[in-house]
Amino acid sequence: MSESDVQRVIGRLVEQADERSAQVIYDLACRAGYLWCCGNTGCRAHNPRGRRYCEGCGWGPKGRPVGDITPSLYAVPDRKWRALRRAVAAHFEQLGTPMPDAVVFDYFGGPGWRGAEVRAMYGGRCKEIADGFRDRDAYEDIAAALDGLTRFEKPAFGEHMRLVLAS
Repeated sequence: MSESDVQRVIGRLVEQADERSAQVIYDLACRAGYLWCCGNTGCRAHNPRGRRYCEGCGWGPKGRPVGDITPSLYAVPDRKWRALRRAVAAHFEQLGTPMPDAVVFDYFGGPGWRGAEVRAMYGGRCKEIADGFRDRDAYEDIAAALDGLTRFEKPAFGEHMRLVLAS
């Protein structure tokens, strides 16, 4: 059974249940590993496995608000991290759109970190950035900062990087 099928079944069960039965369904789905409960005591939303952040508040399963995840398991110089933060923040300022709380990079292949899938996080919402920041000409400063990280340490398949922009 696919993940979407499992989520659809859980949703249908909860729709037919009263409040007490729905809680039992959620508890069983969490114990079976199909869902996780947000660790934010003010939220407690149930989220499908594989989702890194709560759909309700953007926190993680352990109740921590969004924070930076360094680009790799190894120490990257702070100046490279700051250069990327400045370039990404400037990008959103130039667009005139709201500044996201964080930008998430998931690496599944491509030209280093520049090839990562990218999402902007706004509270509990995630908005995918189509084609990420792959185009060097369109995203010159961001591409240079991402390439700088890649030269320091090439990302491994499935590696995850989160860059917080909100203060």
